[in-house]
Amino acid sequence: MLVWGYFATARPVALTVDGFTATIPTHQPTLGALLDEIGLVLQPEDRLSLDPSTPLRGTREPLAVAVQRARPLLVHGDSRLRTVRTHATTIGEALTEAGIVIGPHDELSVAGQPAAAETALPALTLAGLPRRPGLRPLYPWHGLSLQPVEVALRRGLPLTVEEQGLPITLWTTAGTVGEALAQEGLLFYAGDLVQPGLGTPASAGLHIYVERSRPVTVRTRESVLATRTRAETVAGFLAEQGVLLAGMDRIEPALDTPLLDNVEIKITRVQQAYEIEDDITRYGTVWEPDSELEIDNWRLDLEGANGILRHRYRVTLEDGEPITRTLEDSWMAQQPVTRTYKYGTGIVLRQLETADGPLTYWRKIRMFATSYSPANSGQTPDAPYYGLTRLGEVVQRGVVAVDPAVVSLRTNVYVPGYGLARASDTGGGIDGRWIDLGFGDRDFQAWSRCADVYLLGPPPPSYAITYRLPDYPRTSCLTR
Repeated sequence: MLVWGYFATARPVALTVDGFTATIPTHQPTLGALLDEIGLVLQPEDRLSLDPSTPLRGTREPLAVAVQRARPLLVHGDSRLRTVRTHATTIGEALTEAGIVIGPHDELSVAGQPAAAETALPALTLAGLPRRPGLRPLYPWHGLSLQPVEVALRRGLPLTVEEQGLPITLWTTAGTVGEALAQEGLLFYAGDLVQPGLGTPASAGLHIYVERSRPVTVRTRESVLATRTRAETVAGFLAEQGVLLAGMDRIEPALDTPLLDNVEIKITRVQQAYEIEDDITRYGTVWEPDSELEIDNWRLDLEGANGILRHRYRVTLEDGEPITRTLEDSWMAQQPVTRTYKYGTGIVLRQLETADGPLTYWRKIRMFATSYSPANSGQTPDAPYYGLTRLGEVVQRGVVAVDPAVVSLRTNVYVPGYGLARASDTGGGIDGRWIDLGFGDRDFQAWSRCADVYLLGPPPPSYAITYRLPDYPRTSCLTR
């Protein structure tokens, strides 16, 4: 009953704050006391539809009250930050209310975007404070605050730019000299001189001197360099770039030539160098007999060396390319030395145990062994010499064909697996270390392998012995 009586006797107030409305029953005597009761603090710039002293007692009729809070602006300008509260609709009106004068060259921005004095303020934005989960606000505006609008004011500064003796005045809101000149569309090259420097902070009344550079191209064999310079002559430009000329180097145009726009400077590097050239004389090789060395053995007696005839030339190069080449002198740097080998001529008789009894041999030769018979000798039966050897003997077992340069005809030989034989035949295809074993047509056996061939004693006269046997690669059995 007490609660019902409290609400039954309270006066309802329809309070609207920034567009949010709530009906509040109250026993407060005045509107100001009600606002204090609900914790609604007003700033001097906020608008209240009724005076705070308006009485609330004496009647139970509903009362409508509207509160329009002033919008906060954060104004960055004139080296300080100011907070301005306003009901203005444009930037210019708001700054005028705050007593801030906007000059014709000043620059405005709102929330980081360029703006003008007549630019409308952004739509009203409310932001709420975080609430605990499950806790409902007493009033719809409870915990909501007006988001401030950031306004930046950059004052225009007068600058004087002097180029080629002609001064001009410009206004800028840039922070540095470089930014101010860029805003005016003035482009500069690395070779241009700007004083004070482009990074210098802009200030009112600053005097800027500009000295322009001119384009120059430097061409060398390695590269083409396009650059700019403020030098007056070719020599001054080279000194500025740290380019050095040495010796016989050539430059076009001359060092004392005044520089003009787009001039091309060509540098030719001239050098002199000496080149050494060798003519090689290949050394010769000789073989000499050595009776103390056994036959079919050899040794290197003296290593050979090439002869060297040396020439010295003086070469003139332009940009690394030889232009002239002049012979200065020549001399024999090294005489050729003939390589000398010793081959054995010593004959040593040895015994070989065979199935036919002991045999005495004076030489063993590793040879490629094949076989033949009258039928496969390459002759037709009606040929005059069919079945006969070169010495007129009948082709049969015990007759072999050899290269006379390796084994002399009529030499008795022994071939393991074949037996005793006599070198009685030759053949067009038998050359080098090749032996063709004879068979009759009825007892023919095919051979095609390497074998040791023993030359049986006594040895022939020295003039009939080939001490250095040729090695024919296609019949070589030296490594088999």
